[in-house]
Amino acid sequence: MLSNITANCRRHLAKSSIVVIALLLSACASQKKAFAPVFFPPEPSPPRIQYLMGISVSTDVEEEKKNDFSLVVTGKGSSEAKRMIAKPYGITSANGKIFVCDIGVGNLVVIDPAKKTFDYLKGNNGLGKLKKPANVGLDQYGNLFVADAARREIMVYNAEGQFVRSFGKEENMKPSDVAIDGDLVYVLDLQKTKNEIKVFDRESGKLTNTFGKRSDNAEGVNIPTNFTMDHKGDIYVTNAGNGKVMKFDRDGHLLLTFGDLGDISGMFSRPKGVAVDRENRIYVVDGGNQNVQVFNEKGRILTSFGDPGLMRGSLNLPVSVTVTQENLDYFQKFAAPGFTVESVILVTNQYGEDKISVYGMGKMAGRDYSERPPTAKATEGPKAKETGTPETQTK
Repeated sequence: MLSNITANCRRHLAKSSIVVIALLLSACASQKKAFAPVFFPPEPSPPRIQYLMGISVSTDVEEEKKNDFSLVVTGKGSSEAKRMIAKPYGITSANGKIFVCDIGVGNLVVIDPAKKTFDYLKGNNGLGKLKKPANVGLDQYGNLFVADAARREIMVYNAEGQFVRSFGKEENMKPSDVAIDGDLVYVLDLQKTKNEIKVFDRESGKLTNTFGKRSDNAEGVNIPTNFTMDHKGDIYVTNAGNGKVMKFDRDGHLLLTFGDLGDISGMFSRPKGVAVDRENRIYVVDGGNQNVQVFNEKGRILTSFGDPGLMRGSLNLPVSVTVTQENLDYFQKFAAPGFTVESVILVTNQYGEDKISVYGMGKMAGRDYSERPPTAKATEGPKAKETGTPETQTK
């Protein structure tokens, strides 16, 4: 009888231990380490940009499908392996989703923050297999246009991610970036003998125009790296050869140049990705100085963020940037109390813990923003230069 009592006690003790361990694990999982918020520019200036979070693996976005209790009771954890971003390059945001070109594994990552999903491109197989996807753009129907530098063509997928067709192979180009404007597809060609912007018909894939190439009587792109198109159809090209950002209208007329090679504010060491927000602020990634500089529409430096040396919020070999006003409710929960996120900035990093660094542009309650934000450094770079005819400057 004594042995039966002892056995029952042991069983009850084992069950109690399992419950206690499960509760402890659950408590640990629910507790996240608290960090002091990281703002740019630093005090005493009023904060305009806050580092919010990093995204590198699927669990940074998705909810856990199984909890730690199942691990203790059954010995089995989540059956779904983590999916990760290996070596990101281009990034864009549209239709509530974030699209990341991963040149490390030749794939396109599709993130839906609102639905908390992290997926790979469905049509990345067979004829639609990507090799080195550099950048991606979307048309008004949600079709994806991927600039594949290794395949030397533009790969087209429908809104569901299935491969449809490709074009541009016969042009012997090396596409590094792509943007869609109505019925036209703009492609940045890095082929050494060309270095220009090509314009294709969206439906037929036929080449219709080229511009931006340097000549004896015209200033053109100089070892371009990336470009973007704003909501008016103007195109901004970053150039590694001279450290300049060049702004063209959709017909190829040069409107504005700013920047130079250097390591002071307003200059660039290795300019890469570029983005323009709805307030016409221009964001330029500098892979050498490892930060993002922000300019007004005239090319005047406003501030910078992501500089090296911080415990959190620093960039690590950044490449591309995109700015969006989608999913603000989702990202607002990562902001400091009192800081209202007005737009979200996403930057890809090829090294480091954060493959995507997420920042919020906004304002802190109770702070005075009436004065122009100070630049990140005391010395300002060269002045911007407006070019072109009066007609093209007003577009």
